[in-house]
Amino acid sequence: MKILKNILVLALLSQVAACVSKPTSAYESGWTENTNEDAYNSCGRYRWDNKFKEPAVLQHLITSGALTSSQAQRAESQDVRVGDPECLAYAAYGLNRAKIGFQRNKEGQVTEKIATYLCFNSEKTCSGVRVHFADGKVSRITPVSE
Repeated sequence: MKILKNILVLALLSQVAACVSKPTSAYESGWTENTNEDAYNSCGRYRWDNKFKEPAVLQHLITSGALTSSQAQRAESQDVRVGDPECLAYAAYGLNRAKIGFQRNKEGQVTEKIATYLCFNSEKTCSGVRVHFADGKVSRITPVSE
């Protein structure tokens, strides 16, 4: 009986710990640093750098509903705009972030994530770009000089 009680206590504590460790969202949508990283990992795999793309990943993003066909075309041409879903931006710029940053509110919730992309893998000389994400969307795009 004592062993069963200990098992139940451990199960309860692990459930409480799991709930406490989950980041809460500053947005009704539930967007967090973790959901943004999930988008980065799944959508960014389309473009490993400016020279290597994986078309099957882009097709999967369309069939899964993560991107529409027109959004996928814009990701291909790196045509990212304010208001676009974070998946489009990550598919456009890929997995070669040079730097990431966060803005948090007083409760410690992430309200904005910033990804900086530089052009070190680009075939031509270009400026980098800093993409700001909030609530699952691109909230701002600014050029970065290398």
